[in-house]
Amino acid sequence: MGRTRGSVVASCLRILLVAICVVALASGGDSVAGAPYPTLHSHERVSSHPGTVALPQPLSDALDGPVGVPGGYGMSLAAHVGEHHVRASWTYVDGVPALNAHVDSWLLGLLDAAAPAGSRYRPAMALNPPQSAGQEMTASAAPVLAAGTIIVVREKVKGSGTDGTGSERSETVYVDAVSGAVRGGAELLRPEAIPGIQSRMLGIPAQIAAPVRQDIPVRDLVLKPSGELAVSAEVPGNPGGNVTLTMNAGDAGAVLSDYGRQVLGQLNAAAVPRPATAPAARHVNCDIVPCAALTYDDGPDARTTPQLLAILAERKAQATFFMTGSNTAANPAIAKQVADAGFAIGNHTFSHPYLTKLPVPAVKKEMQRTDAAILAATGAAPIMMRPPYGAADAAVQGAVGKPLIIWAVDSLDWQSKNPAVFVPKVLKEITPGAVVLMHDVQPTTIAGQQELMSTLQAQGYQLVSVPQLFEGTPLVPGHVYRSRPVRP
Repeated sequence: MGRTRGSVVASCLRILLVAICVVALASGGDSVAGAPYPTLHSHERVSSHPGTVALPQPLSDALDGPVGVPGGYGMSLAAHVGEHHVRASWTYVDGVPALNAHVDSWLLGLLDAAAPAGSRYRPAMALNPPQSAGQEMTASAAPVLAAGTIIVVREKVKGSGTDGTGSERSETVYVDAVSGAVRGGAELLRPEAIPGIQSRMLGIPAQIAAPVRQDIPVRDLVLKPSGELAVSAEVPGNPGGNVTLTMNAGDAGAVLSDYGRQVLGQLNAAAVPRPATAPAARHVNCDIVPCAALTYDDGPDARTTPQLLAILAERKAQATFFMTGSNTAANPAIAKQVADAGFAIGNHTFSHPYLTKLPVPAVKKEMQRTDAAILAATGAAPIMMRPPYGAADAAVQGAVGKPLIIWAVDSLDWQSKNPAVFVPKVLKEITPGAVVLMHDVQPTTIAGQQELMSTLQAQGYQLVSVPQLFEGTPLVPGHVYRSRPVRP
C-alpha cells in the first residue's frame, strides 16, 4: 500500500514537472532558439508583440474597396493585346491633371509591355476584342482614400497564364490635388524602418535578427486617418497572392517619415474643393481607349437639335456642334441649351459661303459675326472653326484665326437622307481617332443617331468631343486637323 502511494506521488511530480516545462516553453515562445517563425497570412495584423490578430474589416475595405472622390469618374477597357486578354478599370479626377497623367502613364506602360515585341499598344486592339486570348491580365487603379489635399490611389495588376500560374502586384501613390505632387507609398516610411517591416512580412518576430529578402517590394502602403498602416506585397512562398501586414497607430507612428506625418495630417482634414470640369473637356486619353468625335454642322435648329441632345444624353456621349452665325442668331435659346449641356461648340461661319471665294476681309467678317452671335447666345466665343465644304487654302487658313477642324469620315448624310445608307458608311470608314462629319439640321440624320452611337459604343468606341479627342495635341490657329495623330 505504501509502495503504491509512493509510486502515485512520484508519477504526479513527473507530470507536474512536464507541465511546468511546457508552460515555460510556451511563454518563451518565439525567443526559443530553433523555434519555428509564425506564418503571417493574408489580412492579419501584427504589432511589436509576438502573435497575430485578425485584421478588422474597415481596413480591409480600404485596401480593396474604391471610394468616391468629388469629380471622379470611372473608365474601363477590354482589349486583345499580343497574347493577352486585358481588362482594365481606372478612375480619373476632374481638376487633378497630375493624377490623371500618372494613371495614363502607368496603364500605357502595362499595355505596351503586353504588346508583341517591337510594337506598341494601339487603341484599335480594344475594338471587338475576343473574350479569351490566352493569358489574362486584369489591371485597376482607383482611389481608396481621399481627404484634405490627398488622394490615395491603389494600383493592382493580376496575371494568369494558360498553365494556371498567376501573379499579383500592387502599389499605392499619394497625390496632392493642389500641388500636383505624385509620390510613392514607400515615401511614407523612414528608410531605416523598411528592413524591419520586410522581416515582419516574412513572419519573423521583431526581436529576432534575421537576414531579410530584399526583393520584397514595399510599395503598397495605405495609411488610415486613424494612424493605422497596412503594407501589402507578394512575398516569397506566396505566389499569386499578397500578404498584408497591419500596424497599429502607435507602431506606425514610429516608422513614418516627415512626409508620412504630413499625409496623416491631411487625411484628417476637410477635403479641398476643386473646380468642376465641363463634360466636353473632361480628360479622356484617346491613346488608351478607341475614340471617335461625332460632329454636327449647320445648326442650331429648333426642331432637330433638341432631339439630338436627348439622344446624346441617353447614350452618355459627347459631341461637337459647328454652328452658323445666322442660325445661332435665329435660335439663341437652342445654342444656349447645347452649351449648358456641356457640349463643345465651333464656328462654322455666318452665312456658310465658300471661304476660298472670298477676299480675306470678308473671311474675317464671317468669323467675327459668328463669334459674336455664339458669344451672345452662350456666354463664350468658340476656339475652333470648320470651313463650309472643307474649303480652305493658305489665305483662309491665315485669316480665320482658329484651328480648322475638318473630318476623316464624311457621312454624306445630307446627300442620302437615309440612315440605312449613311450609318453603314460611317461604320465602314471609321477608325480610332477619327472626326466624323454630320449635320444636325437634317431630320433623317437624327433618325440614324441612336443606331450609329449604340453600334459604335458596342464596338468599344468612346464618343468624345473634339477637344477631348485632341487633348495633348496643341491645336494651332491656321492648322488643319482631321483625326488624332497616332502615338509615336
